[in-house]
Amino acid sequence: MLIYDGIFKWEGPDAGCSGCEACHNTDALWLISCKLKIVDLASALEGTIPFKRHLVLAEDISEGPLRRICAESLGRRIFKAFNLDIRRTLWIEFDPKLPKRYHVAHFTPAYHDGQEIIYTIEWRPLMPGEKKLLHAFGESLF
Repeated sequence: MLIYDGIFKWEGPDAGCSGCEACHNTDALWLISCKLKIVDLASALEGTIPFKRHLVLAEDISEGPLRRICAESLGRRIFKAFNLDIRRTLWIEFDPKLPKRYHVAHFTPAYHDGQEIIYTIEWRPLMPGEKKLLHAFGESLF
């Protein structure tokens, strides 16, 4: 079942920022956008219990010269906004500028900053089972 299909945006910290040049600029320097699809695999794959409960397929569409990675810039916000378990979510990013267009993010807890867990992300290519899953749900998603 498709949970979300749209553009997910972050326009900067709610309280603003202080002490940096970006906070004085009225242009949307903070704007980070990803084309995002989230699939509940448990309801989509009837009769089976998937190891990963959700599939997140993301593509950075932020404007400007800097290319970003959605998992690093928006990942924690997306997990929180959609109440996703980071350990049971398959995060795949699409990048049309790379030869292998799809990559899987593996989130590893690095430290706790006092409010939330900060993760490091390791990237790897799709495994055969994930390619099948992507063809079943993802190739037509973008």
